[in-house]
Amino acid sequence: MKIYLMRHGETEWNKIRKFQGQVDTPLAKEGILQAQKTSEGMKEIPFDCIFSSPLKRAYMTAQIIRGDREIPLIRDNRLKEMSFGIYEGRRLAGFNKPGRVRAMRFRNDPVRYRPPKHGETFEELIARTSGFIREEILPLEGKMDTILITAHGAAVRSIILALTGRELKDFWNTPFGKNCSTALFECENGQMKMIYENKIYY
Repeated sequence: MKIYLMRHGETEWNKIRKFQGQVDTPLAKEGILQAQKTSEGMKEIPFDCIFSSPLKRAYMTAQIIRGDREIPLIRDNRLKEMSFGIYEGRRLAGFNKPGRVRAMRFRNDPVRYRPPKHGETFEELIARTSGFIREEILPLEGKMDTILITAHGAAVRSIILALTGRELKDFWNTPFGKNCSTALFECENGQMKMIYENKIYY
């Protein structure tokens, strides 16, 4: 079974580097174009099913990729982006010094990162996305051949981290990341093998 992972297309908040987290932002015009080009590039891939974060930017991306194919598109809350709590909607430039330190640790020192109020830890993010893979995807081996999962930058990286057995300190040490980036895994007898980590179709 092949499992494609994809980050959503670009949003206006991506452009100005706002913390989005679980704020339900839609795709920007550029993000729609990225998804359309990606859909064209993936048109020959015989997806059996698409799973998506319910947040607009990921779900819109999934809808564009699906196009007119008559396949299920299933939303799952466990694929939402990492929550940044009270930091959502803010830019780094607007933080005080402790806030900047916390925000920089998010990118540069995930092991020591502590989330703001109402935010998630990396461990919590990894636990819920890993639970999704374990409970929803692995049981589909032998029933489906090709699956697409559309989600978010940190959410997809958390899946990659778990499936490759990397340590938390290496969370950001991946070429995956641009909007509509894809990664591909193969599952055989419950074992996951990475085929590639970063492919872009536009």
